Amino acid sequence: MTTFFSVFGIIAAILLIAYRERAADMLGSAEWMNYFGGPYNFIIIVSVFVFFTCVSFLFGITDIFFAPLRWLIPKSMVGG
Repeated sequence: MTTFFSVFGIIAAILLIAYRERAADMLGSAEWMNYFGGPYNFIIIVSVFVFFTCVSFLFGITDIFFAPLRWLIPKSMVGG
């Protein structure tokens, strides 16, 4: 099931980048999106994150991909 969702996520990320103008128009512009460069750049950033997350789940390297988060988030917050 993880393989199916990973492949679906990769395809969705590619389609989101391809149709980012339509998605940004549908999403609208919020004030906090200006910190990312506007809605178009925000969609690109989210799509790239979803793509690399799905690839890491597909190949089983999430521990390597999310290692910087383990350094930033204390163990007491994660539950470990």
